[in-house]
Amino acid sequence: MRRIVRRVLAAVEVSRLPVAFGAVANVWLAILLVRNDTELADSTASTLPLWEVLVAGALIAVGFLAFGAALNDFLDAKHDRAFAPDRPLPAGDLRPHRAAQLAAVALCLGFLGTIPFGSAAMACAIALAVAILIYDAFAKHVPALGIVLAGLATALSMSVPCIETRALLPIWLAMSQTIGLGALAYVLGEKRPKLTRGSIAIGAAGWVFWTAVLFVLATERNQGALLPQWPDARLLAAPAATVLLCAAFGAWKLRRLRGPNVSDKLLRYGSLWKSLVAAAWLLAAGLPIEAGWIAGIATAIFVTVAILRETGPQLSEPVSWRS
Repeated sequence: MRRIVRRVLAAVEVSRLPVAFGAVANVWLAILLVRNDTELADSTASTLPLWEVLVAGALIAVGFLAFGAALNDFLDAKHDRAFAPDRPLPAGDLRPHRAAQLAAVALCLGFLGTIPFGSAAMACAIALAVAILIYDAFAKHVPALGIVLAGLATALSMSVPCIETRALLPIWLAMSQTIGLGALAYVLGEKRPKLTRGSIAIGAAGWVFWTAVLFVLATERNQGALLPQWPDARLLAAPAATVLLCAAFGAWKLRRLRGPNVSDKLLRYGSLWKSLVAAAWLLAAGLPIEAGWIAGIATAIFVTVAILRETGPQLSEPVSWRS
């Protein structure tokens, strides 16, 4: 029984399921904004039943996230034996070929989620899979490329359900959040090679380039504006305030932390941050009910993961009574 529990917990850790809801919230945000846009009332994301598109969106988000995470651990198994021996694969809790199988299953689930949205969604999903493969294969070792590519993957995942979406500003913000969190995790996690001025400049140029691409697309689709007609422009202060408040809270929590554990903490806080920002966007769009259940789910998952992190070792290795 202990062995089964350890393997299940290891598979969950390898696939990054505890932090997957941040990606799900971003994809759901993109879907709900499309359904709220009268100009896109004929799109597949708008005409299908809500439950169907939300389930499909969750499969896309979780599938591609787990694919990238499991593939990353599989490719880094030898490296982790020397530098991160407590990871599931080097610790022996999960065999490398199981991680490869998990990556394959997750990729299939991701593509399965694209089927209801049509051929354009499938093409976008293929581009997302290619970006993930490039990242895991070599780009993660080139920080100026890898960090920006991770942000681009976030933007692609949000675009899969409806590539014609006019709400590109939330996608840009989610991309920027991923890039910012990735850079912070790289620096605070003391990863190698270190970020140099040149690599920072190249990474910043990459962010500026994709920012320009998204802004040009947004203005073309919205007659010169960055957003479609908004119910109340003053409510756009909600996502902006949420970004700032969550960033300030994260900076306070991580002010003295350094080393490999920082990356795990940033993943957890980053998932909650993305979810709350997505909820704030929905609130600003006049969708308070949807905003409420996304924020509620995110908070419940965050609390549950925090509890399981404390009880997990006891579940897999129960404390024995001593005489």
